[in-house]
Amino acid sequence: MDSASKQWQLFLDDFLDDWLGIELPRPKVAMEGFEQEDGCSWCGETLRAFGKCPCSTRRLKWNRVFRLGAYAPPLSTSILQGKYAVWENMLAYLGKHLGLRIRGCVPPNSVIVPVPMPMFRRYLRNIDHTEVIAKHVSKHSGIQIRKALWRRESTPQAAKTASMRKSLANKTMHLRPWPRIKGKNVILIDDVLTTGKTLEIATNHLKSAGVLSVQVAVLAVTEMPQKGKKK
Repeated sequence: MDSASKQWQLFLDDFLDDWLGIELPRPKVAMEGFEQEDGCSWCGETLRAFGKCPCSTRRLKWNRVFRLGAYAPPLSTSILQGKYAVWENMLAYLGKHLGLRIRGCVPPNSVIVPVPMPMFRRYLRNIDHTEVIAKHVSKHSGIQIRKALWRRESTPQAAKTASMRKSLANKTMHLRPWPRIKGKNVILIDDVLTTGKTLEIATNHLKSAGVLSVQVAVLAVTEMPQKGKKK
């Protein structure tokens, strides 16, 4: 799509919204120029031309990471709009592409498990963005969903520093009664992987329920600064 076509579609969207009261969001316009890019299969970060991957010194709980790309515009801004502006069409669009990414690339007997959102936070935001993403990942990958986890109310990870994120307690998340995941290969869905602490806690609980493996599928992975280098 050229620049003139993009500007025309944005103008048309604004006209329909402002003058006719019809909201017609176009995720394709917001995501123009984005290309899906895999990262490291273990930590999800972008592979560097020289030097070791950051995960070479880390002990990761999961078996693999799938992602759409690095946490940078336009992907990052689209995720934020989906979460905080309740742009469900954008979350559906991103979930579709994540579902297509994992389709045919995961073990048999797999199920999708979304990282849960605390009930009160869901009420305040009027959306559970991870559940919406997981729903469309399931639709386009053909893999069933199991809501196996629930989460206690706590400070959102997005409001914390990296060091504060890593101190997240294991007790903030729990298994639901009768999760129905024993003997399954789990695809754990979240929007963004930053320090990985939330996904680590979720993985610990899933393994305690007897799953065979845990693979993480996220929309984006935040690039963490390398030790000894300023960013």
